[in-house]
Amino acid sequence: MELERFLVSLGNVVLWSAVAIIIAVIVVLVLDRAFKLREEIFGENSIGAAIFAGSFILGIFYTVTQIVIH
Repeated sequence: MELERFLVSLGNVVLWSAVAIIIAVIVVLVLDRAFKLREEIFGENSIGAAIFAGSFILGIFYTVTQIVIH
């Protein structure tokens, strides 16, 4: 009984982690296309662009976490 519950929980963690990573990758690709973030971050060493991109990533992971918890 406990092993079954553990495996179901592990499956949920893997599933929702994959969902969050896929959404984060899509958002980064869209932001990179719209704002040329990679060029800004690495080419011009823009701290503001890095904070902008990082805040989006953290927001996505936080949102997915809240969905899973509730």
